[in-house]
Amino acid sequence: MFDIHKNNKQIDVLLLEWDAAYALTLKQEIEARLAVTVTIVPTTEIARKVLTLNPSKFFIGITSILNLDSSEFEKVDLLGEFGVSVIAIVNHYEDEMRNQLIKHHVIDYVLKDNKVDSTYICDLIFRAHKNCNVQVLVVDDSMVSRFVIVRELKLQRFEVLQASNGLEALNILQKNPRIKLVLVDSQMPNMDGYTFIEKARALYSKDALVIIGISSSLDSRIAVKFLKAGANDFIAKPFNYEILLCRVTQNLDMLDAVELAKSLSNTDFLSGLYNRRYFFERGSKVLQSLTDAQPLTVMMLDIDHFKKINDLYGHDIGDEIIKNFATLLKTHFPTDIVARIGGEEFAVISTSKHYLAGFASIDDFRALVASQKLKIKQFNLQYTCCIGICNEANADLDVMMAQADKNLYRAKQMGRNQICSSHPNVAKDKSNEKLIST
Repeated sequence: MFDIHKNNKQIDVLLLEWDAAYALTLKQEIEARLAVTVTIVPTTEIARKVLTLNPSKFFIGITSILNLDSSEFEKVDLLGEFGVSVIAIVNHYEDEMRNQLIKHHVIDYVLKDNKVDSTYICDLIFRAHKNCNVQVLVVDDSMVSRFVIVRELKLQRFEVLQASNGLEALNILQKNPRIKLVLVDSQMPNMDGYTFIEKARALYSKDALVIIGISSSLDSRIAVKFLKAGANDFIAKPFNYEILLCRVTQNLDMLDAVELAKSLSNTDFLSGLYNRRYFFERGSKVLQSLTDAQPLTVMMLDIDHFKKINDLYGHDIGDEIIKNFATLLKTHFPTDIVARIGGEEFAVISTSKHYLAGFASIDDFRALVASQKLKIKQFNLQYTCCIGICNEANADLDVMMAQADKNLYRAKQMGRNQICSSHPNVAKDKSNEKLIST
């Protein structure tokens, strides 16, 4: 199941379909694939009542268009009246049917044939929901051209920004980091499309920002000029809605795939934290970027007696302990770099100023871990951890990690469930016996 919830908000789909058996089957298939709720209504009259009572409830609507009669399109117009985007299910494909669907601002259509392709419908719902969080920038000096493109992108639920030339577009791009896609014309005043792309590419790589060139020129070299400047793709004007939809969707899907691949390569599968490779790569960059006045704290953390947990309760229980510890780390150190280094060992890099005077906050984490009473399967469990700390900034992250690891080993020698650091202020803190200075 793909979870498309955001901020725990319920996602509702309205299925306007008179065939009860077909509607029920489609509802079950969609709800099995997506974390959404599908409401079935059999007629336009009932749909109007439901929408009137809940005018902003439904994210998207699905309905069948059996023929070109105006009565069929009343269903689409009703949904549009309440701002509900529509996916149409049609019995056959023909140019006139397609033209009418586009004219009535249907997001997309699906051929029914013997059975409807519920997978494609789910993909459309999923993509439309993701689009709500995607900003798109349209750059064109023609107001008419911008109006058409913006209207069609908003139909796909994108948040759309506009610029009339490349210089204006660069300023907007730098002020709006959520922009993932730019559609840019070739010839514009102040700064043309090619120059804009070259300058944008100095700031954003192809796997961070999709740029699609657009032009009405008949010159076959336009596409090549766009691509050589750094565009991901090119669309010749005039283009129809379906071409725009397909090109935009394909490029954003590719961007998502690259982001997912990056995430997987940087993430520890079991804990969901960063992995060892990313930790050292990112940590070294943080260290290099620090000024003399900026603090840096490195922590090494280890779950006490983890081998005994695996031996006594099994590796599946050990895995649950790892996940629990990772969740606590992410919650307690939300702005820091947190990673699983290997096995039951974890690490944190922080630029917080809190640790200049002492480590009470870090010890709060240790106490939180120790105070938990976990129920995992049939077992009631508690566990503790040790933490070694180094906040004596060094030009080499390996040196700081080695010092933190040395302090971690000392914490274990002192009886575990301890934190240990060479920071002189720790020795002055007599309020907590778990704080040890070297």
